[in-house]
Amino acid sequence: MSQTNDLLARVRDVVRDQPEMPAYKVQGEGVTTYAQLWAHARHVADALLKRTSNRAPVIVLGKKSSLMVSSFLGCLMSGHAFVPVDSGLPTTRIHDIASQIEDTLVLATCDVSDELVELLPQSSVLDARKLAVEGQQAAEPDETVWVSGEQTQYIIFTSGSTGRPKGIEVTANCVGNFMRWMRTFPVVRDGGKVFLDQAPYSFDLSEYELVGALSTGGMLYAVTDDAMNDYGKLFAEVEESGVQVWVSTPSFADFCLVDKGFGQKLAPSLQMFLFCGEALHHTTVEALRKRFPDAIVANTYGPTESTVAITYGEIGQKQLDDPTPLPVGVARPGTEVHIVSRDTGAEVPRGQQGEIYIVGDTVAKGYYQNPQKTQQSFFDARMANGKHVRGYKTGDLGYLDQDGVLHCCGRLDSYIKLNGFRIELGEIEGTLEELPHVKQAAVVPVERNGRINRLRAYVVLHGHQEGKSFEEAQDLKAQLARLLPAYMVPRTVKVIDQMPLNANGKIDRKALKRG
Repeated sequence: MSQTNDLLARVRDVVRDQPEMPAYKVQGEGVTTYAQLWAHARHVADALLKRTSNRAPVIVLGKKSSLMVSSFLGCLMSGHAFVPVDSGLPTTRIHDIASQIEDTLVLATCDVSDELVELLPQSSVLDARKLAVEGQQAAEPDETVWVSGEQTQYIIFTSGSTGRPKGIEVTANCVGNFMRWMRTFPVVRDGGKVFLDQAPYSFDLSEYELVGALSTGGMLYAVTDDAMNDYGKLFAEVEESGVQVWVSTPSFADFCLVDKGFGQKLAPSLQMFLFCGEALHHTTVEALRKRFPDAIVANTYGPTESTVAITYGEIGQKQLDDPTPLPVGVARPGTEVHIVSRDTGAEVPRGQQGEIYIVGDTVAKGYYQNPQKTQQSFFDARMANGKHVRGYKTGDLGYLDQDGVLHCCGRLDSYIKLNGFRIELGEIEGTLEELPHVKQAAVVPVERNGRINRLRAYVVLHGHQEGKSFEEAQDLKAQLARLLPAYMVPRTVKVIDQMPLNANGKIDRKALKRG
């Protein structure tokens, strides 16, 4: 196991050999070089070492910026795991995450609202924008201080079944092993490529971009929030970026493909599409191959608990000619995929469906400060070569074909994927049921063309007013928007008199899905 931080070491190599290489760009701002990124990371590390006497995780709050990235690096330099949190999340959500971190310290890369300041402990906010002093250099912490080995590198908070987001602890070794694998990918291995930086940093898909670019001397080109719902702005940024490696969910590619302007003329340098986070469909790949005939389209799979992704597979004509759902590829070196019967716990034969278990050297430590939940999903394992590693029960349904290629077939529980975000429906239901006047709540996914494209909530109210269902539903949506991220707020809320029940006396979700 490595006793240094492999990602930091790679970035330091680039800084030493090619300090003026571009590391980060966002439209309307100048390019940040590797030397500038590293210099500010040192200032962050210096400030944290002076301010803290422990190695507690540090929340890095903000939007996409070079300052966010340098803050991540500065945390690692000073021995702290970083917890990326999008400043656009509801204040209550941010507070819920912060309340789970001991000795809460928020490293802010943006303005912090008075409402959030009031909810946080006193003196717990440090403004990252004020740490760099013009003309002065901060000392670089000794490598022995860096986050390394089995120490936690980052904590990603995702939707939790208890109504609170849960943090997933990913170690420096996990990231290092993932990094070495990613550096073997076509295009990426050439080094110096431009990566489209689209996924929010609080979403682990962003680690594909961060690790892929920074470990190979590449550049991150950030997509602004304003561009996410405006084709004109988005395509102007894509055109300016010179993007060569496109990392996103399939849904984001589908969003772009709606406009006929999305093609090779817009992004002539694009060499690779790298997908993860949800099912990739034939129609998406076929459209991309027509518009970008020279680009590789690769499908990957992996939950946050196994460090971004653990399989890789390129989608060509052979895969497209097969009408069954597209495969997600073969497992990376250092990882084994096992398909297990949920009834017997035994491994099933090739071609038979079961729960996907991941065993390998990128499986996370577990759930932060939650040993009970960790014990339910993680386990000690031994690989075929005898190496001791961790294992993770994904809750995903899938099978391995005769060539060892993994095929995913959906979820076994109430987790769903929407636009790449993993959502626990129980968390939304629990939040609804905590609202005044809500007696019962159920949330169901609504599919279109074989993919979940929205959520619908059904509620039974105390004191429902006849003829006021629309107003009541709109009020509930507004209240949810103040408590949950936008992607978790159901598009429609329906007020009903009572929940349909199945033969077991449970809410009949199939009936609700039929609408």
